[in-house]
Order: sequence, then structure tokens, then C-alpha cells
Amino acid sequence: MKFMRFDKKSIIFKLNSFVIIIIIFQALLLVTTMVLGGVLSKGKEIAYSSLYDKVTNRKDYIQREMSNRWTNMDAYVSEMSKAISKNNNKDIFFNEAVKDLISMLRTTQTTGVFLILNDENNQGEHSALYLRDYDPLVNDYNNKDLYFVMGPSELASNVNIPLDEGWQYTMKFTNDNKDFYTKPYEKAYLSTDSKLLGYWSVPFRLVSNDIQIITYSMPFFDQDNKLRGVIGVEISLNYLTQSLPATDLQERDSLGYLIGYKGKNDDGIRPLIMNGALQKRMINSNKEISLKNISSEKNINIIENNNGKDNIYGCVEKFGLYKNNTPFEGEQWYIIGMMTENYLFSYVLKIERILWMSLSFSILIAIIGGYIISYRFTKPIIKLAKQVRESDKGKIMNLEVTGLSEVDELSSTIQLANKALFESTVKMSKIIDLVEFPIGAYEYKKETDKVFVTDQLKVILSIDDEEMKNIIYNKSLFIEKINRILSKPQEDEEGVYIVDQDPDKYVKIKTVKNFNNTLGVVIDVTEEVLEKKMIKEERDYDPLTKIYNRKVIQGRIEEMLLNIESLGVAAILMFDLDNLKTINDTYGHKWGDIYIKAAVEQLKTIGKDKKVLGRRSGDEFVLFLYGFLNREDLKASIDDFYRNLKNEPLILPDGKTKPVTISSGLMWIEDSDLTYDELLQYADEALYKAKKFYKGTCCESEFS
Repeated sequence: MKFMRFDKKSIIFKLNSFVIIIIIFQALLLVTTMVLGGVLSKGKEIAYSSLYDKVTNRKDYIQREMSNRWTNMDAYVSEMSKAISKNNNKDIFFNEAVKDLISMLRTTQTTGVFLILNDENNQGEHSALYLRDYDPLVNDYNNKDLYFVMGPSELASNVNIPLDEGWQYTMKFTNDNKDFYTKPYEKAYLSTDSKLLGYWSVPFRLVSNDIQIITYSMPFFDQDNKLRGVIGVEISLNYLTQSLPATDLQERDSLGYLIGYKGKNDDGIRPLIMNGALQKRMINSNKEISLKNISSEKNINIIENNNGKDNIYGCVEKFGLYKNNTPFEGEQWYIIGMMTENYLFSYVLKIERILWMSLSFSILIAIIGGYIISYRFTKPIIKLAKQVRESDKGKIMNLEVTGLSEVDELSSTIQLANKALFESTVKMSKIIDLVEFPIGAYEYKKETDKVFVTDQLKVILSIDDEEMKNIIYNKSLFIEKINRILSKPQEDEEGVYIVDQDPDKYVKIKTVKNFNNTLGVVIDVTEEVLEKKMIKEERDYDPLTKIYNRKVIQGRIEEMLLNIESLGVAAILMFDLDNLKTINDTYGHKWGDIYIKAAVEQLKTIGKDKKVLGRRSGDEFVLFLYGFLNREDLKASIDDFYRNLKNEPLILPDGKTKPVTISSGLMWIEDSDLTYDELLQYADEALYKAKKFYKGTCCESEFS
């Protein structure tokens, strides 16, 4: 093809320019419509909301732990206040207080508890009891999982608790470890209500080679409101950071969460607790975090003083640890969830790339097509040019025949170019469909039976080619298909529906109905729904046995006890595995876990579907049976269980066989006034009797 020089005043040049402008204008119109329509800004708002929701949920969870569980020690403090008022002898008081401290440690599920008296001697030492549990989620009835950090060694021996590696007889304060004692102690004159004087410390070490911890401490008064020292709990940073999973925000290369702190005289937030090597590399722990607010509604900020090349976005949420007008309300704690810009706006950036690629592709088509059209034209096209200029740009051109073969050929070419304009728009839509963004769309009008759909819709709704061909030419069949999906909403998910297949797929469907047409958008949210289900399973089920965990089993049983009259004959049982320690010591904890799972598989057979089963602790299980006609039927199901245990022994790695043996205690449920904890206590007492006198059997509670 010979290249020609265009005269800017020639019809050929002007006509060529006109065609190019039309195509580019149409492409720009489509791109501008999407941008001005808020597609990109809405994408950013969704990204901000997603980050805000995750950080807010994580803040609420940790704040509940800090304000409710970890500081739930009022009952034990009260008992120790009574004990110290009755006897001023330190040794006798410590003998009584250690039991309450152990109970307080178990209840709060913290990594440590302490009681420090204000009896400083000449060497600046204070009498103290300090107990530690490095793994609060695993309990040992013999207290062998606990360690004596401070206190009399003879007392540790009496309660069968080993001494910690850094054990001290008394508490020795230094400038590095004194705040958790002195701050609440010095404010004790303000009130006799210890809870108003509670203090959360910043991370520190009790001694130089100890683990890093934070503490919650408050003044300790006797019954006469006389200040006797400080009492509180410890949480190790290793334990706390388990509640800050980085994958909650980003699956790979996640910056995760950090805990920030702003003192009374600080200008900004400084990192307090950091988690993960990547986070520590990107954020300077020795400087205050420089924040540039982007969304005040969602508390989204850009962290300006990060060590990375890309922008880092952080959602900053403040913990409500202190009440107003309390001594330490000026010390504020924050949680900051962080994501890189590329990950936070991944979908928005992908849409932007597609838009620019579509615009560039349209311009390229316009230039090439315009050049070809110009080359094919001849000079006698004045009449043709007039027709082109006066034609409706929104419709396919219909040019008159001029009678000249060359011009008529040119006329035909112009009409083809005009058709290419519409095809270009369709191609742009197809390009968007090819993006891995799971969105499909459909539209149908009153006056036609045909349904317009994007290519992605077929994939999202799992429709094969034959069915799709039928329903897009039959509006009624298409509407019926959509209505079938709308009839299967997903529980607890607003606007989410199930598409039947194996496995199930989950979609969101939104429709807009106008006077003449109906427009719908379908979004594949399978990944999001499955992730929520996985989070719920991790929250509600024991990871080893896949049955309810301690919190959920209690909630389920308490809910059923509200309608005790509808339960029929019911009972609650406590089970405890026999010989688990022997299995662990002989074959290792892996086989201990196999032993536990084998026991659970047998427990699942009791009562068929008339039960609620959960794991209370390491080798303790709670079983709630209901819906039986009489006690004999219920007992028979227990007897069948014990017979099956004997018939299905566990084959150990050395070839020996050992039956799974379980002791249990049964408490009949007849009194609606008894709480879950009371019922469990009576069942536990019966279990104790079985363990002591009739191991491997079930004993009934004597309480009636």
C-alpha cells in the first residue's frame, strides 16, 4: 500500500479526520461515562469499607478480651480482701490467696496473675505472689502447667506448682518494671473502687531475660478499704499477637495489625506492639507514625513515614480501655490495620488498566481504519461528504448511490467503518468481560423477547451453551431461571443466593427496573462467603475434634434450657478421658490427639441426633442429651456407648491394642431453676466419683 500525503484542506483529509474523531469520541464517551458514573470512586469506597470493617471487628474482639475476659477478677479480689482482713500474717494469707489466684488465672485465661503487697523492706523488696501460664488455653487439673514466678518456694511446693526459670522470692522494682505497680498504687487515694483505678501498662520485662508482657493492675484494698498493695493480670506479647492474624487483612505479604499508643503528652501515635518481620521492616518502631487522613468517616490514613516504595494505608481505631475522668484516660491505645496500595485497590487498578487499554485500542482502530478509508476514497466525494456530515452519528449510515463506481465503493467503505464503530463498542464490553472480576450483567425490555447478557454471566451462573441459547431468546425462561436462584437465599447473608452445583456457588443479584426495561447485575461472591464460613468454623468449633468449643457448647445448652419443658427426659454429662497422660508420655502427643479423636468419634454415636456435644478442655467433654421418653432409654444409649468402646480398641504404633476408656458423670435435668454452671458442677462431682472409685464407667449425681 502506497502512503499518501494529506492536504489539510482536502476533502480526503477532512473526511478521514471526521471518521477518526467519531470513533475516538465514542470510545471516550464510554470511558468517561464509566469514570463519571463513579465506578472507580465506588471501588475505592468499597476497599475503604472492607478495610474498616476488618479493623473494627478485630478491635471489638480484642477490646472485649481486654475489658471483659482478661479483667474479670472482681470475685477473686473480693475473696482475697476478706482473707487479708481476717489475718495479717503474710504466710497464712498467701496460703489462702494462692488458690484464688489460680482460679483467677484460669477464669481470665491470661498468661499470668500477681498480688504485690506494700510491705517494702530495707532492701526495697515487696512480698509477692506471681503465677504464670504460658499456654492459657490448655489447663491441667494438677496445676503442672503453671509456674511460680514470685513467692515463697515452700508455698509453690505445697500447691504442686514448679518454680519458673527466673523465679524470685520477692518483687524487686527497677525503673524499667515499676510502672505497673506504682501508677495504680499512687492513685489509690482517689477512690476505693479499684476498677476506676485500673492501669494497662506498656510492654516491659519483669527481669532482663524474661518475656515481654503487658499488665492490667489496680490497687488492692482490704475490707476496711485500707490499701494493701496491687493486684492484676499479665498478658504476654506472644499470646496477644495470636489475636492479630496478618492474613485477616491480606493473604500474602501482609503488613497485618499493630497496636499503637499515645501518651498524655504525646503529639502522635507511636508503635507499641508490632507483629511480623515485614511490618517491623516497613514501620519505624522508634518514631511516631505520620498519618495523612484520607477518609475521616472510615478512619483511613496514609502512613507517610513508612520504609517502603508504595503507599501504605492504615485504618486507625481507638480502644476504649478507660472511663472518663479516671486517672489514666489520657493514655490511649489504638489498633492499626495496614494494607499496601496495590493490594487495597487491586480491583480499582485493574479496571483502570482495562479502561486505558480499551481507549488505546479504540484509538488504534480509529487511526488504522481512517487511513484505509482515506486511501480508498477518490476526489468526487463532495456530495458524499455532505451526506456524512448531515447523518445521525448515533445510527448506522445509509448513503445514497452517486452513480460513480469509485464513489459508490467509497460509500460502501464508509458504511463499513461506521459499523466498525459499533463493533468497537461491543469489543470493549467483551474486553471488560475477560477481566477476572466476577461480574455479569443482563437486560431485557418489554417490547422484545430477547435478553441481552454479558459473557461472564454464563460462567457465574454455571449455564451451559445450550441452555444459554434457549433462555436469551425466551425472556420468560430467563426470568424463571433468575427467580429460581432468588428463591434460595443464603442464611445470614443479605442479598446473597445459592446457585445449585457441586460445590455450591454463591452470588449477589441486584436489579433495577425502569418503565421499559429491567437491568440486573450478578456478582460471584463464593470466595467471600466461604471465607466467612471458615472464620465461623474456626470461631465455633474445636480445631482438633471438629465439635463445638467450650464457649459455643455453653451457649447452645443455655439456649435449650430456656425451654426445659419441651426437652423431654434430658441429662447433662461430663466425660474425662482415662489414661491420656499415659498415652502422651509413652507414644507422644500425636498419639494423644489420635486417642482424643477416637474417643470423640465414639461420643458422637450417643443419642444419635438428640444431643449437643462439645469439648470443654483438653480431655474433658460435655454432652447434653434430650428428647428421650424415659430415663431407661437414655441410660441404654450410654450403656451401648461403653460396650462399643470395648469392641473398638485403639491400635498403637508398637502393635499393642488399648481400649479407649472414658469416665463420666451424669446429672438429670429436672429443675428449671438450675443454671448451666450448676448442672455442670453436679455432673463434674459425679465424674470425680467415677474417676476415683469406678474408672471407665458412668456415675449419676446424687443431687436431686
